[in-house]
Amino acid sequence: MLRAVLLFATVVATVRADDTGMGLTPSVKAASSARTDPAPLLVVLHGNNETGAERAKAWQSAANKQGWKVLALDCPRKLGCNAEGMWYAWNGSARWVFDQVRDLAARERIDTSRIYLAGWSGGATYVGKRMHEWPKMFAAVVIHGGGMAPRTNECPERTIPSYFLVGDANPAHGAARELREYLERCRQVVEWDLLPGANHRAEDEALTPKKAESILKWLETQPRVTGWS
Repeated sequence: MLRAVLLFATVVATVRADDTGMGLTPSVKAASSARTDPAPLLVVLHGNNETGAERAKAWQSAANKQGWKVLALDCPRKLGCNAEGMWYAWNGSARWVFDQVRDLAARERIDTSRIYLAGWSGGATYVGKRMHEWPKMFAAVVIHGGGMAPRTNECPERTIPSYFLVGDANPAHGAARELREYLERCRQVVEWDLLPGANHRAEDEALTPKKAESILKWLETQPRVTGWS
């Protein structure tokens, strides 16, 4: 079961950690100020020891202002994710993420050419490990405070612009750099937003409403996806 919550003008749907994600049935009432055209969608993957809904709050203000919808996904425990919700340690298929988006798009007015993926911390590492798969659906991704290059030399079949918001005082910063190098080797568009001297906490605090708004605007400037594969 998936429970959908209306936050101001933005629909935020949440797939909980104890859900399989099958049979998405959100119940949403449109606000008078809500966008009526198909809206861009931001899919959010959380960090360790938090929920997707908690992480989505960092994007809420910017999404409301720009008329985006947000799908917050919890790492699915019934499919093997551990109790701490560690996306980076989960070996589950990217297909599960795709299925949640397809299910939501079948019920909500989503612009399927403008679907984006944002991962924080362990969620960002999960995104990086499967970077070559995301272009099947997502127009661009955000790597925030995490990241890891895929264990393959396979390059994405489509363009996958990537926005990094990372600090060089994060002990795992080297893995984010390796992901950047992988993308550049594959001739992908990379926006490297480095936070000099920032540790993991400072990386988190850097995603202010103003920063989130600027990232969403950057995402919208990237090429759209012409069709799901």
